[in-house]
Amino acid sequence: MFDEIVLGISGLNVVLTLVLIYIYSRNHKLVKSKMTMGMLFFAVMFLLENAMSLYFYNSLLLQGITSITTFHLVVKFLEMMGLLVLLYVTWE
Repeated sequence: MFDEIVLGISGLNVVLTLVLIYIYSRNHKLVKSKMTMGMLFFAVMFLLENAMSLYFYNSLLLQGITSITTFHLVVKFLEMMGLLVLLYVTWE
């Protein structure tokens, strides 16, 4: 049960990061500052981290390794909460 939740949260983190990339790229076209370029770079790196994490965790599950599920669930949940707050603040 926790396995599907972790995969769902990881997938949601990828989607939230894609939304941030869209907002930051739109802002960079308008403002062209170092700050917007830095935020865009951060979001792209964060997207890569989330995509790799999703792939890694899915690979572990396919091999039957579930010993890190609880830890991974907590980490991904905290990451999702941070992304939601960042997205809310950025959208405003």
